[in-house]
Amino acid sequence: MVQPKLAASSVPEDALVSVVVLNYNNKELLEQSLASVLDQSWPKLEVIVVDNCSTDGSPEMVEQRFGDKVRVIRRTVNSPTAGRNQGFEAAMGDYILSIDNDITLPDRNAVRKGMALFQQFPKVAVLAFKVGTSENPTEPLPEHWWYSRPLDTWKDRFFYTDFFSEGAVMFRSKTLLTSGGYDDEFFQYFESVDLSLRLIRDGFEMLYCPVLTCVELRVRGLLPRKRTPINYLSLRNRLWIVWKHYPFWRGLRFAVGRVAIASLRSVRYGWVDYFFRGVVEGIAAPRAIRTQRRPLSRDTWHKIRDIRGGLYPVTPDEVVTSTPTGS
Repeated sequence: MVQPKLAASSVPEDALVSVVVLNYNNKELLEQSLASVLDQSWPKLEVIVVDNCSTDGSPEMVEQRFGDKVRVIRRTVNSPTAGRNQGFEAAMGDYILSIDNDITLPDRNAVRKGMALFQQFPKVAVLAFKVGTSENPTEPLPEHWWYSRPLDTWKDRFFYTDFFSEGAVMFRSKTLLTSGGYDDEFFQYFESVDLSLRLIRDGFEMLYCPVLTCVELRVRGLLPRKRTPINYLSLRNRLWIVWKHYPFWRGLRFAVGRVAIASLRSVRYGWVDYFFRGVVEGIAAPRAIRTQRRPLSRDTWHKIRDIRGGLYPVTPDEVVTSTPTGS
């Protein structure tokens, strides 16, 4: 059993944490999300809702229900990636918790634990959450487990990672300033993979943290088994990641494998039209993607290999597990 090196209750509380909540409709879920955020034990919170052109009265609900406790940014164009970035740019805190509107924080010390982890691991720039359900918040959903390690044996262990879920993640603000945040061109899906590769390239570290738990209120299931435009975006954006980050031969192998898998799934689950659209737009990437091409170096790929294999660096053996007394 790991022992805490730094108690969460001992972290200085003078730092401002900005919580950026991305929203598009679903005001009932948003209300639950904000209530859980405002119940956090961290004393200095700035809460921002970035609304992506909702038509269900979400901004009005926030203003009426929460008043000046929550700042609302009303966008005129619906874009998840651009919306998140706009929230990051508006945030005043040195640390940012970014969540979706269907995420709640059942542990009121989640932000406090995140701050303790940032203090304990000064080289870590990103803290990845464990995403569970209302019925079992400590059991991660398989659809959010894209890590290279087996879920059953690693779900409750800290480890360095080359991936995080954009639905619930904590950043050092300077990391987003340095990296430029998400790529607006992606619109939605796999934008976190693109950002992760850029962060690793620039020398940042990311840590999966099982003590940072959250709940997804709207569980979508395994999307490749459904007919949804998301599958088009997923395939297109994976190919755009190849454009931006992969050397030619490595990229070709990766792209062929992903396209082959997607083709089989598209036939089986009835989204062949989305498959062809994703392939065409992925290969014929727009200039805004092609001009960003900067293949990762061999050393960076070796680093990613070591992270996936648990060799970079050794998994932390002393982590924050305690919470403030009486909370």
